[in-house]
Amino acid sequence: MPSLKESALAYAKEGLRVFPLAPNSKGKQVLHSWIKEATTNPDTIEYWWDTNPQYNIGIVTGEKLFVIDVDIKNQHNGIESLKQYGKELPTTKMVKSPSGGFHLYYYDDSQEVKTRTGLYDGIDIRGKGGYIVAPPSMIDGNKYQFVNKEPVAKINDALRNFLNRHKENGESSFTSQDIVNEGCRNDYLFRMACFLQQKGFSDEAIKECIKKENEAKCQPSLGIQEIERIIQSTLKYKKGIVQLRNEKKYEGSFTLTQLYASKDDDEDDIVENMISVGLTLLGAPQKSGKTFFGLQLCDAIVEGKNFLGRKVQKGTAVYLAFEDKKTKIKKRLQRMQVDPNDKFVIDILKPNHLYDLELRIEQELQRNADLKLVVVDTFHKIRKSKDRYYDSEYAEATAYHELACKYHIAIILITHVKKEVDVNHPFDSIYGSRGLTAGSDSILVMYKKNHLSKIRQLAIQGKDIPDDEITLLQNDSMILEITENEDDGDVDENVMKVINFIIRKKEFIGSHEDLSSILSLSLTGRQLQALLAKNSTILESTFISYEKQPRQNKARPICLRYHGNEEI
Repeated sequence: MPSLKESALAYAKEGLRVFPLAPNSKGKQVLHSWIKEATTNPDTIEYWWDTNPQYNIGIVTGEKLFVIDVDIKNQHNGIESLKQYGKELPTTKMVKSPSGGFHLYYYDDSQEVKTRTGLYDGIDIRGKGGYIVAPPSMIDGNKYQFVNKEPVAKINDALRNFLNRHKENGESSFTSQDIVNEGCRNDYLFRMACFLQQKGFSDEAIKECIKKENEAKCQPSLGIQEIERIIQSTLKYKKGIVQLRNEKKYEGSFTLTQLYASKDDDEDDIVENMISVGLTLLGAPQKSGKTFFGLQLCDAIVEGKNFLGRKVQKGTAVYLAFEDKKTKIKKRLQRMQVDPNDKFVIDILKPNHLYDLELRIEQELQRNADLKLVVVDTFHKIRKSKDRYYDSEYAEATAYHELACKYHIAIILITHVKKEVDVNHPFDSIYGSRGLTAGSDSILVMYKKNHLSKIRQLAIQGKDIPDDEITLLQNDSMILEITENEDDGDVDENVMKVINFIIRKKEFIGSHEDLSSILSLSLTGRQLQALLAKNSTILESTFISYEKQPRQNKARPICLRYHGNEEI
């Protein structure tokens, strides 16, 4: 029997868009939006099922495929309805579901078939706006499985007549507008519950209403625990006084007269003239202090204190650590002498390209409605697309921008830069295409002008932020401070040449004389040997090892190797 991955690839080859569902589930999502992210791309599909071979398979309906869902539970017998009304339906591929029902597959290239529930007793239609779970997906040890080898039949007049009928008792069926699909269910039910709470409905009435709406309109219905969570998060507000999170609306149509006359307050930056509401990229080379930067920023937000001399909006900050372990983060914060604060939240996470950032934001907003900042360290660990083309990167950056604007927060994605930062054009060093920077609201690049320096430059650029560059010094507590001095000490010029050469080349094996000749140093082999020995601590600080190897002929070879990793 084909594996789940092999089956998903086979469906895609037939032109059906597929997406992963959580193991042992027909409704729990692992993507941000199955509607947008479902695909026929074999590389993406292989990546998903390589990530978790037990993912169930979802197939989008309504684009080519639609399905008659025959159920025999909840006092409805779809088989009897099918016998009564579907006698003339064409024979087609059929799937038995774990619950004992059946799925009848049909093709309709016109894409006119809409998702409907309750077309007949026990019969729903999965068409436009819906999906089905496909074989060999499994629920509680029972598989979806094909029960015949018939090809998928195309729609005909008999099938159209079947789809256009209604129940004999005159009860109308739900159309696609009645159905709340995945990605909208939590928000829909939460807003409804807040409305009822605001109107002063009793707790019991709210609970009953939300449960009924979930059963009637959500596809698939949310689980009991999720419904209870939504209800409880609503009931914490006082009746008659409900404010929906800190979400803001940005859309609308205005004449210029109306726009000038509007009394909306100016939107303050999260960090004055540095980080606005929206998406900010922070690019920096390895070992340059970008993690300390992110932690220091979070501390400033939760304490309401200036960050690098600039005012901040005080509130909750969430730091998502995808690269560091708990002990390392703890040591860094202790070294920085950051005071305990319940508004400073740190998640220690494994890299996850399917990470649902919006869900995490909503969870935090329900606990702390004053959420201002979310830092992702690093962006590479949650990137959903492997492409580095303008369109795909712009789309991904735009999605984070819209998410940040929706909840009126700043999202900071810490990302990589190219090996060599052009000090005249630092923003061009952000790794990837220009699509990433084009979709961002602010861009920060922190870099050193030389590898040994304790001084860092922070270049700042934004859509509504003045271009700026400030000079920073990291003190003994690893706190970044503004400094006017761009020269932080004398390092022998010959040592600098060696360090820059090794960082670029990664490794050198040869004699001291050879190295001196390559770099055009005015030093003999012995003089260079003495200089490197004297500056061994400086070499170590730049992650360069210096080893002498067994003598060969007259010269003793040395090995200089760079152990940092600036590659993605």
